[in-house]
Amino acid sequence: MSKPVSIRPFIFATFATLIAGFVDAVGYAQLGGLYVSFMSGNSTRLGIQIAGADWAHVAFTLGVIGSFLGGAFLGAVVCDAVGDWKLVAVLSTEVALFALATVLTLAGVGFLALLPIATAMGMQNNVHQVIAGADIGKSFVTGALVSCGQALARMMAGKEGPKEASLYAFSWAIFVGGAALGAVMLHWVGLSPAVGGACLLLAALALTAYAFHDHLFQPFAAQGGD
Repeated sequence: MSKPVSIRPFIFATFATLIAGFVDAVGYAQLGGLYVSFMSGNSTRLGIQIAGADWAHVAFTLGVIGSFLGGAFLGAVVCDAVGDWKLVAVLSTEVALFALATVLTLAGVGFLALLPIATAMGMQNNVHQVIAGADIGKSFVTGALVSCGQALARMMAGKEGPKEASLYAFSWAIFVGGAALGAVMLHWVGLSPAVGGACLLLAALALTAYAFHDHLFQPFAAQGGD
């Protein structure tokens, strides 16, 4: 039987996924087809660049992947260090990284400005939520689609209801919606305001996590791949 949906964690995870889609679209437009959270796509690009001996772009891509990996490492360190307040601590660190990225975009330093965002997206995967049995709120969605298909199979077999599949599908749709919003904002207001807007959204999410800490905190599940 499906577990009931806890509304506050659900809203939190929804906005976390929206922000991830938003910044991935912004990063894709500014990093020459690379992403700040989708490392499978970046790893494919890396392989193609190595095959073509395009060493300048290899270094560029490795910088993005390395930043994401460093963020995942940093997020795990923070989570282990602060105990029950890991959600607030990780999100607050992400806000600082987004603020740094905003300053760097204003300084016009090029692709280096978005590396802090890749680091933040690596961190974010330490604070996803398990809601009604569905693991949502990560910064990538390939796993959500795989899990949705698996949940649909279990639903067809009568082993569970439609709730898990619906939540995974919703998580995917929110990521797409965030990407669309990021692309629109980047087109209309430019890079710095778009990154700054994402920073404000993330700050609001961190404040929400602080205000509703006792309702949002749940044990975090093992990480999955994208």
